Amino acid sequence: MTPAAFRHVMSRLAGGVTVVAAVDAEGKAHGMTVNALTSVSLDPVLVLFCCERDSSLHEPVLSSGRWTVSVLAAEQEKLSDWFAARERHGTDQFAGLAVRKGAHTDVPILGDALAWLECRTWATYDGGDHTIVVGEVLDLGLGVDDGRPLLYFGSGYRTLS
Repeated sequence: MTPAAFRHVMSRLAGGVTVVAAVDAEGKAHGMTVNALTSVSLDPVLVLFCCERDSSLHEPVLSSGRWTVSVLAAEQEKLSDWFAARERHGTDQFAGLAVRKGAHTDVPILGDALAWLECRTWATYDGGDHTIVVGEVLDLGLGVDDGRPLLYFGSGYRTLS
């Protein structure tokens, strides 16, 4: 088994595309495209995502313990690419984007997202080259009405027809 073979097999698992955001100690917002987000529990309400250790999001999400999730719509493919790009480390990744701050986290939520969550870190676990971050949902809501989700399948973007 090789990493490429594993990645190819896992590409057959369709997933929604989200942007997870956190703010560092200097007040700079960092975001990362995530398609490994899942619900964990209803009591308490918990979700988890897997954060790459070498991403610009890793340190802020672990140190602040507060983060948001923006569920992307089909029309937000460019935002997914923007937050997936490694060369954005050290920049204000949310500059010029339509955002609002979460009421409980003061972390950006993308303006035209299909849905959003505000979370507080509940627990973290070693996940190899990732950290598994479990968060308690503090608040949530729906954004764009009747929007189509942005999906990732077969190493490319898809949506529902």
